[in-house]
Amino acid sequence: MLNRVRDLVRSACWLLPPGRFKNRVLVLLGHDIAPSARIGICLVLGGTAVRVGAGSVVGHGNTFRGLRSLDIGADVLIGQFNWFSTAPSLRDGRHGLDGVVRVEDHAVMTSRHYVDASGGLLLGPFASIAGVRCTVLTHTVDLETGKQTTAPATLAEHAFLSTNCLLMAGCRLEPRAVLAAGSVTAIGQTYRANTLFGGVPAKPIREIDGAYFHRTRAWIGR
Repeated sequence: MLNRVRDLVRSACWLLPPGRFKNRVLVLLGHDIAPSARIGICLVLGGTAVRVGAGSVVGHGNTFRGLRSLDIGADVLIGQFNWFSTAPSLRDGRHGLDGVVRVEDHAVMTSRHYVDASGGLLLGPFASIAGVRCTVLTHTVDLETGKQTTAPATLAEHAFLSTNCLLMAGCRLEPRAVLAAGSVTAIGQTYRANTLFGGVPAKPIREIDGAYFHRTRAWIGR
């Protein structure tokens, strides 16, 4: 009963409006929150360990359910109404990232995306999940064994996921790899650097470069 009351109090604190007072309260609850971070009215359910770095922004309406840890670096931008969750029964610890969402410095996730982090999600520096309605699915069914398995999904430095894409378990976008809008990845596939991919399943289209891949802040124009 006491543990349930404690969890309810912790969750209620995430519903406070953004500001230094909220940050101080979250620190008192054992989280690592930079004073300059701005965290909107969010819902955090379960015993998630949270770190938010200096200058990062987490918008209103985000839900974090059942994560083992949420690790957000400096100058990160996360928009509004994103959903992050895990299936605790699938977190077997084989990959080290099970139940973990790690967003490194200057990475961006816009609004209204869905992330299953059972196998873990890693966004490298300056990586972006853009547009709306992208889905990250880090568990799958092994048809040979009939069992569900997990594997982390990774966007390396400056990798870019366009609107309405599907990123499957074990996928890795190498530095500056881009998935075009509506693309679907294959389980466990690695997508090579400096290349635009598109389609169902995603195939290489052409090599790419541009100012977006050489920016020094999370979002051009901020």
